[in-house]
Amino acid sequence: MSGFSLKNRVTVHYTGSFDDGEVFDTTEGREPLTYVEGAHEVVPGFEAAVVGMQPGEKKQIHLEPKDAYGERTPELVYHMPTIEIPNYDDLVVGQMIYLMNGEGYQQLARVLRVEDDGDTYFDFNHPMAGSAINFDLELISREPVDAEKSKDAE
Repeated sequence: MSGFSLKNRVTVHYTGSFDDGEVFDTTEGREPLTYVEGAHEVVPGFEAAVVGMQPGEKKQIHLEPKDAYGERTPELVYHMPTIEIPNYDDLVVGQMIYLMNGEGYQQLARVLRVEDDGDTYFDFNHPMAGSAINFDLELISREPVDAEKSKDAE
């Protein structure tokens, strides 16, 4: 069954790289990635590329930012008084830290710069937003999610 539905659990080996060849993630030497089709557990272009693949099939794909982690959004760059940041003396440009957002949830942000006037700028974009990326894919299996339940019932 190669359809696209919330009823398929997909297992795939992959290597993700940037256009310059730098590998940012791989399942090589690890367990393959398993996700449920249609559940938005992987970037859209990755999921779309696996639809229709057969177990054992390999494929190379190139994803533009819109199909990967999205374009960079300038509105996701914020600044705040440095003194309001916990452990502000230890801030390093490029560092990833968790900050409380307006809804009271912690959100990961990258320190862009610390100004002498007392403000610190943070980028809440995904670290790979704006990047085109590549994947080498190998589909290991695609099974109905319900198959796990029926196997457990035996």
